[in-house]
Amino acid sequence: MGTLRFLGLAVGMFAAVFFGMRWLLTVRPLQPDARLPTFQRVDKDSPRFQLEQSSISDNDPTRDRLRQEVIEDARALKDDPCNDVLKARYIKAANEYAHAWISIVPCLGGRTCGSSDSPKLDRAAHAFGSPLDLRVREAMQAVHAKAAFRLGDFPNDTAVLVAQLAADGSINPLADPRIKQLRAQLGDSDMHQDCGH
Repeated sequence: MGTLRFLGLAVGMFAAVFFGMRWLLTVRPLQPDARLPTFQRVDKDSPRFQLEQSSISDNDPTRDRLRQEVIEDARALKDDPCNDVLKARYIKAANEYAHAWISIVPCLGGRTCGSSDSPKLDRAAHAFGSPLDLRVREAMQAVHAKAAFRLGDFPNDTAVLVAQLAADGSINPLADPRIKQLRAQLGDSDMHQDCGH
């Protein structure tokens, strides 16, 4: 009787372990989760992709002139980051581009935008949301990563907007100075060209 009970327990334990491990090791597909990003193959022939990669603008002659000046001056300064004349031309062009934004949304200059400014912000995002404006931001980010700009190089009314467009916190007068100190301590300083200034 004891042997039969032992045999029954052994078979039961074996079956429980076997089916439990089988269930545990079974590969199941992931369930959709809104917190996880989804990736899809980009069709390079799709009209949307080609539009995003183009330099199409909104055909406004004034904004197109500002865009082209920023792109050209940024490229020239990127090639010769120690040239003070090119730096002054780029600063002037980027400042005028930022002023065009501020002319549509005046609260951007003083960083006082509220919910009532939402229609103006939408209008500015539409006016400066063309693929050519993306090229402007890319050119600004590239030159700011290579050329050394300091706090005070851009006027206070446009410095914050230029810092955002160029992704350059070093020229943002509202940036927390403790972050700059921490980056310096960690050795995570920008790879700016040393021009001997």
